[in-house]
Amino acid sequence: MSDNGSLGTAILVAVLIVLVVVLVGGLVFALFISYSDKVFKKLFGRPKPLPQVDRSPSKIDRSTIIGRGKNWFYTFHNEWLGVRTTSFDGCKLSGYYRPSSDSTCRNMVILVHGYDESPAEMAAYARLMMRKVQCHCIITHMRAHGMSGGKYFTWGLMESVDLEAWFEFTKRRLGDRCRIYLVARGAGATSCLLAAQQKGFDNCVCGIIADSPVASLTSFLKTTLPQSTRISPDAIIARIRKLAQRQFGFDINRCDAKDHASSIRVPVLIFQGGEDTVTVPSDSRDIYDNLRCRKRMVIVNNAKHLECYERSQAMYEREVQKFIESCIVRLAKIGRL
Repeated sequence: MSDNGSLGTAILVAVLIVLVVVLVGGLVFALFISYSDKVFKKLFGRPKPLPQVDRSPSKIDRSTIIGRGKNWFYTFHNEWLGVRTTSFDGCKLSGYYRPSSDSTCRNMVILVHGYDESPAEMAAYARLMMRKVQCHCIITHMRAHGMSGGKYFTWGLMESVDLEAWFEFTKRRLGDRCRIYLVARGAGATSCLLAAQQKGFDNCVCGIIADSPVASLTSFLKTTLPQSTRISPDAIIARIRKLAQRQFGFDINRCDAKDHASSIRVPVLIFQGGEDTVTVPSDSRDIYDNLRCRKRMVIVNNAKHLECYERSQAMYEREVQKFIESCIVRLAKIGRL
């Protein structure tokens, strides 16, 4: 009787232990799924709701180059025309267009902001390019940002194709012999580099200035996820990869600007912060090393993410000037001027 009682107690304890393990395991798995889904929604979902109008911020920090650019942009907002175009999938894209004072000018600078940014973030770069070359300017609202349509941002895959709509917009205004320069930062720079890797990339594009490009979505996640969770980044990435395949029908490994960088044929200038922990220097180096076009990479040692222009203004502007001059020399050699 005593032995039977002990056996029954042991079995009961074992069953309870198994139940606890199953419950704890189920809870951990549920928390993992919940967290991964939240990361997915934050990663791909529209960062901010579609506004009715693009209003000037109530306060602008004019102590920075980017802040002074924003102030200039909103002060002279009436000089920028609101324009629209339609992308390959019917998504309505918005942008700001500032014509050159020279109506015969055939240069267009298309500026592309980063993730969760507004077009005004690119105003300082637009101002810089306008000082260096006679040009028209378009500052785009990326898909799922600002005044553009779209529920999802795809880290360069759809956004790289969206650029084709802006190329067509440019050629309708300036003709087929126009010259296009792309200036972008963060995920916007990734979009430009991914676009340039495609067969049939528009030959009107003469050069790309990429500030702190995201080399790949997986490497970006690996550098940012450990800051917010102890869960294995690889496990979260695997879950996000599966969700993206189900939601969008593509593999997030395609959001990679370095693997096929050798396909790019136009000159590329890369800026990279030496202290950047978001898009780390080694990733930009991988892009640079794979390029087979005319290329230059400038590392600003004391700059964090997207701080290159801020930390070294004079050098940044000299590098942009030299890059444009080298593009012009190349265009002259191939009979494009």
